[in-house]
Amino acid sequence: MVQAPEHSLPPAGQVMQVSRRFRFRRFPSTLGAMATEQSVNRKALFLPDRRPFNFAHVLTGLRLVLTPLFVYAIDTGWRRPSLLNAGLVTGLFLLICASDYYDGPVARTLGLSSRRGKIFDNLADISFLLVTLGYLVHLGTVPWWIPTAVAAAFGQYVLDSWLLSDRDTSVVLVSNPIGHWAGILNFIGTGVLGLHTATGQQLLPGLATLGLLGLWLAYLLLAMGLRLRFFLYARRLGPRRTA
Repeated sequence: MVQAPEHSLPPAGQVMQVSRRFRFRRFPSTLGAMATEQSVNRKALFLPDRRPFNFAHVLTGLRLVLTPLFVYAIDTGWRRPSLLNAGLVTGLFLLICASDYYDGPVARTLGLSSRRGKIFDNLADISFLLVTLGYLVHLGTVPWWIPTAVAAAFGQYVLDSWLLSDRDTSVVLVSNPIGHWAGILNFIGTGVLGLHTATGQQLLPGLATLGLLGLWLAYLLLAMGLRLRFFLYARRLGPRRTA
């Protein structure tokens, strides 16, 4: 039997089945061939998703592991202030910051960057912030409106990213420089106030603490306002769907 050229129409009864990486020709009259092709097709669909071990995810997950230890160290220092407890809080905070700083570059260097990795990174960040700040509110060293503002800013970040992705389930988190610096301020404020608590509130004078809290809240509100402006501008420039 002579095979038809690729540019001609396929013979009657022949159905073209296209997978992500391979093209198969299926003949309904042969059930065994159909089952074989379906099995191979399923394997082909999963081949591109097989990725090497992602060390960047380990660095990201390290923040989730260290967060309860960090909170416990703060609580221990708050109950029994000492240089040892202050050093433990400082060391844990530096490890958390290092995991946040290096997970992205490691993923890009190894060619393992992905949207899932970025989402995991953001979830680890907000978990560390809200758990720690929530406990500092419980101890009375941080007012409730700081973690509330942090949660609101993160919620805005997720919501407008979803809307800019046209409500697609595979949302792409959209960052901007203002939000990046707000995230850095969140980490610095949490670390400094955590150490302040662990030293029996002896690290910062009262006015310095109030100044830090006021600056923190003001910058978060500024970041949220500028992000809203950025979102409205992006929506106005974005392509409009026609009915």
